[in-house]
Amino acid sequence: MASVKKRPDGKWRARYYDAAGKEHSRHFARKTDASRWAADQESAVQRGVHVDPRAGRETVKAFAERWRTAQVQHRPRTARQVEIVMRVHTYPTLGDHRMSAVSRTAVQALVTSWASTAAPRTVVMRFAFLRAMFASAVDDGVIGRSPCVRIKLPEIVKEAVVPLTVEQVRALHDAIAKAYRPAILVGAGCGLRISEVLGLTEPAVRHLARDLDVRWQLSEAPPWKLLPVKTTNGVREVPAPAFVLDALSTLTAGEMLGTLLHRGDEQWEPISARMVHLAFADAVEVVNRAAERRKRDRKARRTTAPELPSVPTGTTFHDLRHHYASTLIDGGESVTVVAARLGNDPAETLRTYSHLFPDSAERTRRIVDAAWAPADPQDQADGLRTVGE
Repeated sequence: MASVKKRPDGKWRARYYDAAGKEHSRHFARKTDASRWAADQESAVQRGVHVDPRAGRETVKAFAERWRTAQVQHRPRTARQVEIVMRVHTYPTLGDHRMSAVSRTAVQALVTSWASTAAPRTVVMRFAFLRAMFASAVDDGVIGRSPCVRIKLPEIVKEAVVPLTVEQVRALHDAIAKAYRPAILVGAGCGLRISEVLGLTEPAVRHLARDLDVRWQLSEAPPWKLLPVKTTNGVREVPAPAFVLDALSTLTAGEMLGTLLHRGDEQWEPISARMVHLAFADAVEVVNRAAERRKRDRKARRTTAPELPSVPTGTTFHDLRHHYASTLIDGGESVTVVAARLGNDPAETLRTYSHLFPDSAERTRRIVDAAWAPADPQDQADGLRTVGE
């Protein structure tokens, strides 16, 4: 039961008890203010939304560090991202603020400052971590409500995927260093992520079943580990074409982790994603230089050889995954099958590749036209003449 009493110094003392029986009090110059505060706090206790007024005095940095280190579900990469977002992009602005003093306006100002120097997708990722931290503070009773509400985020303009052609992929395969060529074939022929390709071991390549058992991925940095794939959808069996199985059959497992793609030195360390990305970038330059040189030679009539394929600047290993998805779509596979092969959610797959699926109206017309088409072309001509008569 809340109470308000006048103190000898003339101030009014408001007092109430929380759900745990702990007493809380505050002093006011006016009785009206004291009564209002006590009534508000008692109402919050009865509704189960009471927040200890002293809990919000903890700084953003102090709470965020407690929250960050308690997230056992975060994978190593995510944990590093959260640490960087908090230390580099949040603490300099909000770190010394009390949790209860952070307003929606302050969060919006922080997000706006991020948007001036970072890509929209990066800003959205940073805000997701910040919002999760404040949501946890609400659940812990540190603050009454999260300031991360109605925050305006930059629009992510998602460009339509333009998949690489087979000729472009072959050119990249031939241009890259020999040690990385099996990775190119697995990426283009099975659609695996780079970490999944580097995590392949001998048992994962099932020649009799003619598929790849995808369950593990290589950690991004030392100490090297084989980690479970990121999501439950990621665990899958991917049919492997002959050229992929042939490329993998020539490899031997490394002694460190048993991965098929390794450096082959005394340490037997696996090939890292960074090494593949650098080699891939070099291959893109080699392909484009060769294409430009051939174009100049043809223009100067120094050769009659056909033009060579070029690839867009900024093409990465992940584009091999888009190539694989487009190949399945062109072959008539459904969005459910494409998502299963990629280890993606079907909704995400449809959002990414919807423009590559055949137009349903045109497909309907073709189906009905095919059903009604006469077996003999002469019959069709006779039918047309009959209608004309």
